[in-house]
Amino acid sequence: MIIPTILQLLCGILSVSSILYQKRYNRIHRSIYGLSYDLYLYDILGHLISLYCSINYKYSPLVRRQLANRYPLFYSNPHDIPISILLLLKDILMVYCDLLIFRQLYHYRTTKHIHQGISSTSTVLIIIFPVFTVFTFACSCLNLPIEDSGKFGIFYLDHINYLWIIGNFFLTFKFIPQISLNWMGLSTTGLSSKFVILNTLSNVTYLLIYYILSTTNLFSEQDLPFWKWPFNFKPIFVICFQLLSLLFILYQAQFLYIHSKNYLPKGKGSSSLF
Repeated sequence: MIIPTILQLLCGILSVSSILYQKRYNRIHRSIYGLSYDLYLYDILGHLISLYCSINYKYSPLVRRQLANRYPLFYSNPHDIPISILLLLKDILMVYCDLLIFRQLYHYRTTKHIHQGISSTSTVLIIIFPVFTVFTFACSCLNLPIEDSGKFGIFYLDHINYLWIIGNFFLTFKFIPQISLNWMGLSTTGLSSKFVILNTLSNVTYLLIYYILSTTNLFSEQDLPFWKWPFNFKPIFVICFQLLSLLFILYQAQFLYIHSKNYLPKGKGSSSLF
């Protein structure tokens, strides 16, 4: 899987480049007017959770043993759990670049308009997510080390799998807040065109990788079973939904709001990130 992994890494580098272009755009204009806070919050959470899950899949003896016990036909050898270190490093880089944008969201906070900030929906999710995480972690560890299974039948592996789903949920819907913010302001001001184009190109390339893997022998790996694909590959459902979201943002920018002007007032006197 070395060639597909490298291609996914290159797609990740495109995404990193898009964030850096957005950072440059913000610095040149000295403004974050129209930029969604939630977009970068979801991206940070999604990649942090991906890192946590990947590290556990790769290095936790407990997770590897439970995975081998649950799926003996696939992972009879606990050391064969497929995790790509290159994609792990890509996630670290994504988190770092997102934090750079968040620093700008703080420094230029006086330029935001009245609808910008961490939304109430995100606030609720931020409250629910840690509670659920602590609950599943506590349940999974309750009977350790005497028994693998925890309270309510929740294994530590289940705790990691639940988090994997939550992390990909954040990544799947991360562009929706930006679409909503564009709609409320009837404008795509503040969003770098290179950010949108590079992210679109990245997701199109991801789709091509999956298509080639499943239909051709270009990489001589078309018969490689799905359970041998790295766990930290970007899932196809995340790719498809992100691509649709980006295409809608392009539609907003190039057709729907192309002649619109900013009308929302800035958040006067704002002194906090939110």
